Amino acid sequence: MNIKRFISKARDAKISDYLSFFPMFAGCIASPFYKKKYRDVWAVSERKKEARDNGYHFFKYMTAEHPEQKCIYAIDKKCNDYTKVKDLGETVQFGSVRHWILYFTCRYLISSQAFKPNGYVCAVIERAGLFKPDHIFLQHGITINRAEFLMASNRRAKYFIAGAEPEYRFMKEEFGYPEGTIQYTGFPRFDALHDQAPDNNRIFVMPTWRKWLKWRSESHEDAGADMKSSEYITMWKRFFDSPKLKEIVERNNLEIVFYPHPNMSGIIDPESIVPSFVSIADIEDADIQGLMKSSKMLITDYSSVFFDMVYMKRPVIFYQFDIEKFRKYHYAQGWFDYRATGFGKSVPDPGGVVDELERIVEADFRVDSCYEEEHRRTFPYYDSLNSKRVYDLLKNGNNT
Repeated sequence: MNIKRFISKARDAKISDYLSFFPMFAGCIASPFYKKKYRDVWAVSERKKEARDNGYHFFKYMTAEHPEQKCIYAIDKKCNDYTKVKDLGETVQFGSVRHWILYFTCRYLISSQAFKPNGYVCAVIERAGLFKPDHIFLQHGITINRAEFLMASNRRAKYFIAGAEPEYRFMKEEFGYPEGTIQYTGFPRFDALHDQAPDNNRIFVMPTWRKWLKWRSESHEDAGADMKSSEYITMWKRFFDSPKLKEIVERNNLEIVFYPHPNMSGIIDPESIVPSFVSIADIEDADIQGLMKSSKMLITDYSSVFFDMVYMKRPVIFYQFDIEKFRKYHYAQGWFDYRATGFGKSVPDPGGVVDELERIVEADFRVDSCYEEEHRRTFPYYDSLNSKRVYDLLKNGNNT
């Protein structure tokens, strides 16, 4: 347990986090009466208002292929994604007393996020050693960096699922988990990425976030904490405002869809960044996987979502204007080198991004042979059996 980091992160706790202690106490008191009822249940979740990631795809697989195994999906029943899971199987209101009862009594907590009923409160409980659930961490993106918060000193998991083979080897060697914790099965959401052909000329743009612009505990004087005047806003706006970009879009009848990262929600105004010819995806409603499946290529900065596009063998551009700052204040270098990959070109300036986009469009979005070779090394499991491998792991134990 990293006490110093834990105390620092307490600065980011919200009032809602502290209020969650009340349903937590109620759930803890009631849990002995439900132990028999829920002891064999697999509780599945993602973010509070989402059913669109690895958790959802695994839940969908389980209800279709293994209805004999009771699974319950935790979600805010007022959100739009609730309609996607309500007819699949049993659900529970996210963060409710019943959700807390499940947390204390179920067999497995299976999640693509670390939120559980409440991420902050659960961290307090687990790091204090008061309760140690069997958490199956499906992840929501391939781990490509030395992310401190994902290491064994800051996280506990029975199984930590890897989506790529190099990622699996990297985490086994560097993250400090006991033998058998890190498992390479592939991501459940990858099952839905086969035999998908884009039906339009859509370009998907999805940058990741920046810790120093989001959390007080991560602010740094030399990084710049003011969002409106930040390099992040300035450089993305310069890309979107490029006259050549608009000309390429009009000449080739392209569509550009911009998806702001959920962690920037509330602190970024997308309409102040993009011109009128760029569409803005609604964070609450848009299905990222659906947008990627219908897009011919992706422009991002450091977001690991690019692996979903790569999995489908489509081109990527990495717009990386602040890579030194990103490495210093967000994530340290991991196993993946953006500047030495066949999956896409790392470009530091907006003009270079536009030029690379033009090159890819003129090549009819085709990828070359080195891309294919790297793809084979990265995804030796390239099939529709990812959810099945997770299920087999949970039923039968270690498989790698």
